[in-house]
Order: sequence, then C-alpha cells, then structure tokens
Amino acid sequence: MYQSLLKYRTIITATVLLALAGSSNAQQIEEFSLIRENAVALNPAMVGIKGFLAGEATFRKQFTQLNGAPYTAYLMMEGQVADKNFGIGGSLIQDQTGPTGKTGLTLSASYQLKLGKQYKYAASSSGHFNTEADHMITFGLSVSLMQFRLNGSELRPDQNGDPQLYTSNAYKLTPDVAFGVYYQWMHHLYAGVSVPQLMGLNVNFTGRDGVSAIKTVQHLNFLLGGKIEVVKHKFSIDPVAGFRWVDHAPAQGDIGTRLTFLDAIWVGGTYRSLNTFVIDAGIEIKGMVRLCYAYDYHFGSYSMDIGPTHEATLAFKFNRQNPKNTKFFSGLGK
Repeated sequence: MYQSLLKYRTIITATVLLALAGSSNAQQIEEFSLIRENAVALNPAMVGIKGFLAGEATFRKQFTQLNGAPYTAYLMMEGQVADKNFGIGGSLIQDQTGPTGKTGLTLSASYQLKLGKQYKYAASSSGHFNTEADHMITFGLSVSLMQFRLNGSELRPDQNGDPQLYTSNAYKLTPDVAFGVYYQWMHHLYAGVSVPQLMGLNVNFTGRDGVSAIKTVQHLNFLLGGKIEVVKHKFSIDPVAGFRWVDHAPAQGDIGTRLTFLDAIWVGGTYRSLNTFVIDAGIEIKGMVRLCYAYDYHFGSYSMDIGPTHEATLAFKFNRQNPKNTKFFSGLGK
C-alpha cells in the first residue's frame, strides 16, 4: 500500500509541476458533488432563483487518505431584488491542492424573464424551485477577484530547468468574469449553461530559472435536471445531469437521481465519469433550512490509497410567500 500511495503522490506532484512549468489546460474550476445545491458557484444566471433571500455554506474534502489532500470551502449569499426581475449575490471561496491554492471574492447579478402564465404565489412554495410564472429564462454575469498562492517550499524539482521560486510563498491577484444562461419550467425542468474564466489570463510566478505560469482557461458547464411528482407532495423522482468541458482535458459527466419524500427528505446516487460514484442524502426543515451530505467513492486500484471524498452543505431560503405555520416537512401541508 505504501508503494501505491507513494506512486500516486508522485503522479500528483508531477501534474502540479507540469501545470506550473507551462500553460496547462486542465480542469481548474472547483467541482462539487452536490451539484444542485452548489450550482450558483458555476452559473451566475442562477442567482436569485430560490426566492427573496438564500444562502449556503459548503465544505468539501477530497482524497482524505493523502497528506495535503485538496479541500474547498464555499460561502454564498444571494437574493431577488424586492419584486424586480433582478437577482444579486456574492460568494467567498477557498480552494487548496497541495502547494497551490486560491482565495476569491465573486459578485454576481442576473436578469430574469418570466414567460407564460403569471401566478400570484410561487409555482412551488416549497422545495428547491421558486418562480412566479410557467417559464423563466435568466441571464447572469459575475466578476471575481482571485488570489492565487504557490508554496515553493513544497515543490521538489528533480530535473534541470524546472522553475524554482525565490521565496517559499508567492501570491498573485487576478480578476476574471463568468457568464451564464438558465431556463426553468416551474418545478418540472431546469437547464443551465455557463462559461467561467472568460478572460483566460496568465498567473505568472518568477523563479530562478524563468517564469512559472498558470493560465486560467475557459470552461463550459452544462446542468440539466427536473422533478417528476409520482405522488404530489409525497414522493418524487428528481433526475440530474451535468457536463464539464475544457480544451485539452478529459471531459467530465455526471448523471444521477434522487428519491424525495414529503418534499423534504431525500437519498440519491450519481455516477461521475472517471470512475466515481456519489451517494447523497439530505433533509429540508419547514421549507427553509437544508442540510445535505455527499460521499464520493472512487473506483480503481488506487481507491483505498487515496480515500473517499466528503462534502456537506448547510443552506437556507427565506420565502415571503411561505406561511409561518408550514409543517416541519413541507409535504405534510400547512
């Protein structure tokens, strides 16, 4: 096991060094197992769709058996501007992978076009969806400022010509922009597409033997899902699919479903390409507070050496149209 673990660590180190030595086009955007709850992190067009005010905190720890395992911490607040068709939001994120990491602030805004029949109350007063019309299309834009970090003391170049840093820690501030589009048909169907890191800038670190550069590249993200009510407010099937693509890197796909009871309790499973299966579960209390957990199991000969991935999200939603006497589980009625 020690030899396998050492081999895997060597692969990780080599990958990091390749990314620093040139303009690597690998997947750079954070990934989440709870793709429904954390969709706003990838698509600014989804800001403001949950109701008047919403927020969440997510923590994700990958490959828990490895020293210096990657982790992501994400904090977000968003809402709809009074009765206007605008959504605004802000988020903080910290992502660390071995010697490299980033911390950033993002501000997002969306414009909502509500089409079809209009309703006095939300089409779905509980659950994950909230709209006042049959159909809604939103366009979103976000602006971010990221601090990229590199701890040169953790790099061990063993080839001539490998860039070496003057200092043990280096920091670079970089702005960026993301754009997204989102469509929603009441609680039946939703779909979104977004392009993070539109600017595609270089993050350069000066070293003794030259410059170590990380190039931010555009990603293409798709999200598709919906809700099939088998017994209204009692049992539903909630399928979801995601797709992520970036030039010169393996594409990543997700497909899965949840079984939801009383609009408030669910269990689900998702298969992610590159040999990963995700199990998730959660509970929503009074249509306002959601607690979710996901467990990733990685298939392959190295799975026991790297360990599983854990992710947890705590979210809330304040909907002015939800009656104060809503039952503990929304599906039980009012």
